[in-house]
This record gives sequence, C-alpha cells and structure tokens, in this order.
Amino acid sequence: MSDVLSGITEPVPAGIPEPVPARTGRARPTRVLVVDDHPALRIGLRTLLTTVDDLSPVAEAATADDALRAARRPEAPDVAVVDLDLGAGIDDGIRLVRELRALDPAPAVLILSAYVTAQTVTSALRAGATGFLGKEASAESLLAAVRAVARGETVLGPGVARHALAGPQGSTPVLTPREADIVRLVAAGLSNREIAARRGISPSTVKSALSAVYTKLGADSRAAAVATASRLGLLTGPPPPLSGGAPVAR
Repeated sequence: MSDVLSGITEPVPAGIPEPVPARTGRARPTRVLVVDDHPALRIGLRTLLTTVDDLSPVAEAATADDALRAARRPEAPDVAVVDLDLGAGIDDGIRLVRELRALDPAPAVLILSAYVTAQTVTSALRAGATGFLGKEASAESLLAAVRAVARGETVLGPGVARHALAGPQGSTPVLTPREADIVRLVAAGLSNREIAARRGISPSTVKSALSAVYTKLGADSRAAAVATASRLGLLTGPPPPLSGGAPVAR
C-alpha cells in the first residue's frame, strides 16, 4: 500500500478546474470504481478517495468479471482505477479496459500498474484507457489523475509516454470522443487556441489531448495525426460545427 500512497512523482498537468463536473451536469462527487486483486491496496485506495469531497469510491472489484458487474450498476462509476494484472494475466486486464469502454455510459479508465512496459502502456491506451500511472505514484498525483481522466484528459505518469512511443503497432488504436473531436477540428484548420475557445476548454487540455493522439497513432505532427486517424477510420461521424458549437461532454 505504501508504494501507492507515498513517493513523489512528476505532477499531473496543472490547470484542472474543480470541482469535477459529473456526467449528468449536476454537482456531485465523481464516482470511482477501484479494481485490484490485492485487498490491502483496494482498502488503501478507497480510504484515499474518501479524504476529498469531490471523489467518491462507489464500488470495488478483485476480478475483471466483478468489475464489469459493478460498472453496470445503476450508480455507474465515472472513473475506473484499474490494475492490469488481476491474477489472470495482463491480457485479461486489457480485455477489461476494452469492455469497460464499450459500456453505455462508459467510465474513463485510469491504469494503476506495477508493470510499466512498452507493451502494457501501448496496449492499455489502444484499448481505451486515458490514464496510466505506475504504482509508485504519490497520493496527490493519483487524485489529480482521477480528476483529469474524469474530464476526458489523458494523463501519463513519469516515463510512461516513453514506453508508449516505443510500443507495438499491431492493433488499431482507440481515440476518446474528445480526442477524435479535437482531431476533426484540427483537420478543419483550427489552432489549439481556437479549438479551446470553441469547446470551452483550456489550450493546455487541447495540447494534452493532441499529445495523447500522437502517442496512440505514432504521429509526429498535426497533419500526420489527421491523415492516420482518417486512414484508420477513427473520425467517423458528422463533422463538428465550425461556429457556435456547444462544448463537448467532459
């Protein structure tokens, strides 16, 4: 437990407004599902989440199947904090991420894992996770990461991005709705500042989302990201409005 709740890591990107807006738009704590096969770690994470007013641990699970059942309850979680190794191997954890993201409503997924490798990081991001921290993350970094992924931001802990960039390229990546929307706006010729104004978010949030897109797609420029996303069929759906559009859901 101490390796999760102690140790200083680089801070999660700043500029995250509070309190966390709920999916429904009402002011309520962000609901969090904790998924880990170690009881002591689950207790520690649950206790940590109860120390702040804007986050609420609503369920916990030790297996992928239990996590899916918990996520389908009427009080669905907004965020799932998931350990990839739940006793049945990393592949089972990746499957869980994919199935959680396929739910409606789908929780944002933050990976908290001791296995930070090119394969695990890239596979988790491609399955739909929007955050990945090592288990050495500090309590403050973990809480900030939960808040960030609840808003649709991508959070990668120290050293994680390096592993993601070196990861395998065999499977089709998954863009979050916000990431796909931002890439569409980039394709329409808007700058980061213009996208931020159009969507009611900060320029740093746009930059963070594009950084995640570059990592997922193996792109090194805006044009390459648009071209790759289009080729892979990741930008399906109607184009975003170019004026007067309402902010996307966070």
